[in-house]
Amino acid sequence: MKKWLVLISVFFLMSCAHEQKERNQSLQLENITNVSHNGSAKRSDQQHAEKAVQMLKERQDVKDAVAVEANGRLLVAYQVKHLHRFRMKQIEKDVRNMLNDAFDEKMIASHDLKIFWKTKALKEKIETKNMSEKEIEKEVTIIQKLSEEQT
Repeated sequence: MKKWLVLISVFFLMSCAHEQKERNQSLQLENITNVSHNGSAKRSDQQHAEKAVQMLKERQDVKDAVAVEANGRLLVAYQVKHLHRFRMKQIEKDVRNMLNDAFDEKMIASHDLKIFWKTKALKEKIETKNMSEKEIEKEVTIIQKLSEEQT
C-alpha cells in the first residue's frame, strides 16, 4: 500500500514539473485585452490615431481600442464589452459613423479580436522600431485584407 502511495506521489510531482513551461506558453495568463497606455502609436504622424482611440475609449460599450495611421488611412480596432455584444451590429454602425464624421481619411474599423491583436502588434512595432511610412503602409494593407476576409 505504501509502495503505491509513494509511486502515485512521485508521478504527481513529476507531472507538475512541466507546469511552469506550459504556463509560459499559454495566453491565458497574459492580459491581452488591455493596452498599457493610450492605445495609439507615439509618433507625430499618429495624431488622428490618438484622437480616434480617445473617442472610442469614451464610449461605455468599448473596452479597449488601438489605432494606427498610414498614408491617409486610419486603421482602428476595438473590443466591445462582453454584455454589450448582443448589440454588436448597432455598435459597429455607430462607431463607423462616429469615426467617419470625425475624420476625412479612409477608415478601416473592426471589432474582430484577430485584427485587434495584429493592430496592437503593429502599433508596438512602430513604437519600438523606427518603421518607415512604406513599411507601415504595407502592414496596414495586410491587416485590411484580413479584416475584409469572411470566415
